[in-house]
Amino acid sequence: MIASEPEPEPEPEPEPEPEPEPEPEPEPDRYAVVVPIRSLNTAKSRLLTDSDALRSQIALAFFLDTIAALEGSAAVDRIVVVSGDETIRRCVRRRCEIVADGETGLAAAIDLGVAQLQKVRHMGPVAVVLPDLPYATSGAFDALFLAAHEHKRAFLIDSAGEGTTCVTATSADMMVHRFGPNSARAHSDAGLAALDLRVPELRADVDVLDDLDHRQSLRLGVETHKVLNRWPLRV
Repeated sequence: MIASEPEPEPEPEPEPEPEPEPEPEPEPDRYAVVVPIRSLNTAKSRLLTDSDALRSQIALAFFLDTIAALEGSAAVDRIVVVSGDETIRRCVRRRCEIVADGETGLAAAIDLGVAQLQKVRHMGPVAVVLPDLPYATSGAFDALFLAAHEHKRAFLIDSAGEGTTCVTATSADMMVHRFGPNSARAHSDAGLAALDLRVPELRADVDVLDDLDHRQSLRLGVETHKVLNRWPLRV
């Protein structure tokens, strides 16, 4: 008797193709931020203290608190620090991109940072933030960059009404900066929009120690608080 061949098993029906997932909403472009800082030997020279060591430590603390606030901002993609100071470089080399600076002035340092962003083809918006914002918070930077998205170029006036703490642009190629004496007027004359925003933490740059006395309603950053606790300086 010849055994019959087994009937072939039916091929499984193809599974229905899954419904395509909806594409995620595009996130707002995130900022690349240039932070220029001069050598700690000469930084914050207007801070009249009894010790050069104290002045340098305060300058470093201001800078580190500014960097920490930027790092916590959801609007920031990368931070480029422009400095020739070895202590500065050592403190942030694992946290930020670093560009060497020849100490030829603030404008030249900013241009070096912007050129680095052009070199790596950063396609998003760009900001320049000065390194003396010890009251800065990540939430304040979030608000600042959200407002700045509405403008091709913008700037934030300091609390004195004459200086500038931050400028923004839609790209590295569009960046314009006029830091220096009466920079608020210079930025306005250059066509940048003044941001009408309540962020006292970012307007409160500190040039002299009296600035700390006048801003006790704001909370100092961790690093600045540590330094002021180590030294007999009342604020």
